Amino acid sequence: MSVNDVRVAIDAGGQSTKGARTRLRILDAAARVLREKGYAATRLSDIAEVAGLQTGSLAFHFRSKNELIDEVLRHGMTAGLAGVRRSVDRLGPDATPAVRIEAAVHAHLDGLAARNDYAPAVLRLVDQLPADTRRRFRPTERAYIGYWRDLLTAAREAGELPADLDTALLTRLLLGAMNANLGRADAGPRGRLSTAILFMIGLRGNGASQE
Repeated sequence: MSVNDVRVAIDAGGQSTKGARTRLRILDAAARVLREKGYAATRLSDIAEVAGLQTGSLAFHFRSKNELIDEVLRHGMTAGLAGVRRSVDRLGPDATPAVRIEAAVHAHLDGLAARNDYAPAVLRLVDQLPADTRRRFRPTERAYIGYWRDLLTAAREAGELPADLDTALLTRLLLGAMNANLGRADAGPRGRLSTAILFMIGLRGNGASQE
C-alpha cells in the first residue's frame, strides 16, 4: 500500500494496517523536520521525536536516512502532481488548453498553501541533495515538469501562446514564479496571484474555478 493509498483510506474513514499508519506518521514528521532544518541538519532522532517514536523504530520502516528522504521527495512531488491532474481532468475533454493551464495554476498554488510540510520540504531540499539522491529523484521531477510542459505545448499548438515559444523554458519560469511565493505573507489572495502568473505567461483567466 502506497503512502497516498494510506492517506486516502484514513481520510475516508477506512482502515489501514498499523505499520502503514506508522510509516505515514514517520513521513509526515520527516517532511516537517526537513522543512525546518534542511537536508544536512536533519537527524533521524529529530524525526523520531516529532513522530513520537524511538529512533530505532524508524529502521523497521526505512533502512536509512536517505531512503526516508527519497520517499518524502517522491510523495511530495507525486501528491502535488496528482492534485493538479485531478483539477485539470475535472474540466472534461472540451476544455481549452488555456483553461486547463489556469486550473493547473490554481491547483498548484492551492497545494503550496495547504497545511502540510511536503511542498516546502521538497522545494528546500532540491538544491541541497547529494548527487546520488538527486539522481534518484530526477525521474519524479521530470514527470512533474513534463506534465506542465505538455499543457503549455498544447496551448501553443492551439494558437493560445506564440508559435515560437520555448515551452521547456517557460515551464521552468512558470514553476519558479509559483514556487517563489511559498510562505510569503505579502503574496496576496491566490486568485489575484494566479491572475498575475497567467498574465506573465501571456494568458488571461478563461473560466477555471477560482477560490
